[in-house]
Amino acid sequence: MSVDISHGSTQWGTETLSYSAFANMGRHLAHVLPASDWRAIRFLFDRKSDVVGLIGPQQAGVIADIFAKAAQHPKMPRELADIVRRWAAAGYRAHGAGEMWSWS
Repeated sequence: MSVDISHGSTQWGTETLSYSAFANMGRHLAHVLPASDWRAIRFLFDRKSDVVGLIGPQQAGVIADIFAKAAQHPKMPRELADIVRRWAAAGYRAHGAGEMWSWS
């Protein structure tokens, strides 16, 4: 199973991570982000349900800013930072287009 988001850079316009890779990304984000930023995105990683759903364009921009900040952190592993940057770019695309950002 995987987590898929819209507005990605693949030929299908998505980004995809396995649940385990997604959980790992969440652990690293929690470690490198200030508490206020982590609280703002924690709901994405609180996988009590299988689907986060739709995120509005404004919130997509906020999440993208937080992801972009985390990707720059010196303690973020390089390979994971590249993934976080791609996910930030997807959020910026949703925000810039004024479209809902889909997470499933």
